[in-house]
Amino acid sequence: MEDEAWRSIDVIHDNKGEPHVLQQKVKVFTAGVTEESSGYTKPTVDHRLVPLADVTK
Repeated sequence: MEDEAWRSIDVIHDNKGEPHVLQQKVKVFTAGVTEESSGYTKPTVDHRLVPLADVTK
């Protein structure tokens, strides 16, 4: 079974100097053949910027 989540990668500042969090979408495999494969994450090419204030609320 697969699910999606966002992983925070770095904190950067925009042109106005406001901090934003760079996040990358990852696929999370929630069930696998063995216990080791459960919880495996695979990064995707999707990224987004989220204001730091929204992440820390």
